[in-house]
Amino acid sequence: MSATIELDEQRRSALAKLARRRKLPLRRVLERAVDEFISRSEDEDLLESSSRAARKTGLRETDAVEIVRNWRLKRPAKRRG
Repeated sequence: MSATIELDEQRRSALAKLARRRKLPLRRVLERAVDEFISRSEDEDLLESSSRAARKTGLRETDAVEIVRNWRLKRPAKRRG
């Protein structure tokens, strides 16, 4: 899919300056910006979903931290090397 976007002069100028500094085509800078936005949005959605699930457990964060800490202490140590 291809799309044309219009940016105000300030944003266009800032992106062009960034592209020159990084020695990248403006298109690549825009692609990276969109990819980063998508990734961040997905992370925020996952965090919100996890937070909702955590609230349903009735545990406080400190309780959950303590449970994980105890679990880590009791599990067998991983072999290194």
